[in-house]
Amino acid sequence: MLQIKKFETLKQVFDAVKLLKNDWYYFLWEFLREVDENNDELMILLTLDEKEILLTCVHSNQEELPKISDIYYAAYLFENEIYDFYGKTTTWSKNHILRLHNFSKDYFPKRKLWKAIVKEKQEYIFTETKFEWEVKVQVGPIHAWIIPPGHFRFTVDGEDTLNLDIQNGWVYRWVENYFTKESDLQQLLEASTEIAWDSKIATSLTFAKLIEQSAKMKVSELTKLNRIIALELERIYNHLWTIWAILNDVWQGYLLNWFLEIREEFLKLNEKVYWDRLLDWVINFWKNNINLTEKKSKKILKTIDKINDRFKNLLYIASSSTWIYDRLFTTWIVKKETALVHSSLWLWAKASWLKIDFRQVDSYYEDFDFKCILWENGDCFDRFNVRAKEVKQSFKIIKKSIKKLEKLNFEEKQKDKKIELSDWYFVSRTEWHRWENLQIIYVENWKINYYKFKDPSFVNWTLLEYAVLNNIIADFPVCNKSFDMSYSWFDV
Repeated sequence: MLQIKKFETLKQVFDAVKLLKNDWYYFLWEFLREVDENNDELMILLTLDEKEILLTCVHSNQEELPKISDIYYAAYLFENEIYDFYGKTTTWSKNHILRLHNFSKDYFPKRKLWKAIVKEKQEYIFTETKFEWEVKVQVGPIHAWIIPPGHFRFTVDGEDTLNLDIQNGWVYRWVENYFTKESDLQQLLEASTEIAWDSKIATSLTFAKLIEQSAKMKVSELTKLNRIIALELERIYNHLWTIWAILNDVWQGYLLNWFLEIREEFLKLNEKVYWDRLLDWVINFWKNNINLTEKKSKKILKTIDKINDRFKNLLYIASSSTWIYDRLFTTWIVKKETALVHSSLWLWAKASWLKIDFRQVDSYYEDFDFKCILWENGDCFDRFNVRAKEVKQSFKIIKKSIKKLEKLNFEEKQKDKKIELSDWYFVSRTEWHRWENLQIIYVENWKINYYKFKDPSFVNWTLLEYAVLNNIIADFPVCNKSFDMSYSWFDV
């Protein structure tokens, strides 16, 4: 449940954040909204269990922002993003790390109502060390795989990594701006499925939830169950892809192709049931474009039963391999304390024994007796195991959902509903294979005035810089795959 707290000054916001941190509220988001030619609105989103609290303050657009990163370390990424997009700085520095490389130094793409004034603006400064024996190794920004660009700069002593600088934000796709200019909600829903290829269900579902909140629409039990099944199928094929990629980077050819074959089985299943391998255009407002029938549900159950034993056997082989164990165990460790400081999300948190999974409080999953999968050491081996366990957990969730659909006879009478948005702030979260797809809208005059979303990769890239320390550079590919972070979400 979202609670809104409005403050008159930025200092009051800063003080409130400190108090909430003492009450163990978890940091999710900091962002800015233009109000008019003279004012901006600072918004900070925190959570504790099922409670969400949004702190807001409308202030003069000439004021410097408070340094929330003094309280929550992960906030510095958002402070730098605000600088890149709006030209607004905190009281601490005018340095930044997210420079948008395609724009001139005095251009801020989201500043529309007034011109930002920047007296001293510096480019990104890589970490400087002065050891005679150190070597700089640059990777990117053009990547060997066909993925968005990202720049990694390693400082190494022999093979040991002394430092890693990560620089993202190489392109800007104007996605968030599009959501405030286009008024056709169906067009926006379709656009949400194209933001990242591996999250078509998660992103479109999160956006659909936002609109349903604003329009005060009640979603039926049948629709919820169908959404859960599609979301878990998306989780399965993504986890299997990452498991395959990890095995590929420790060169377990005899295993990786079998896992890829299993993934292909689920992609074929998606095409048979939903007419699209990557589950495109399944979600719609208040109802789905495609609901399961008894015949389609039997195909899903048959595939899971067919794959389940084979998947268990392959995991047994993988866990029995001393080669895999040697390459993954104690490699790139993220301790619980480090994960907490970085406001870590999803698998990086769960592999470090942080019980964070939105499905625990999501009303969609309230009848599923959901248990968060945890591992303790926080290394590549644990991240591998969390993924494997989550695949098996998704099998169970899908089976239970289909049993519930059988009681509803897979059918439900639904009438067309007119969508009329109500003015206010609306936040939506969806648990997916990278943990939490988080979106917010501000509706004004029955139209989306502000739209923002965040992938958990955004805060977790800094964890990669910590995890690499004192590890050999040759382990970077497998560790990067075990983190499985998205480059696309820096470029929206």
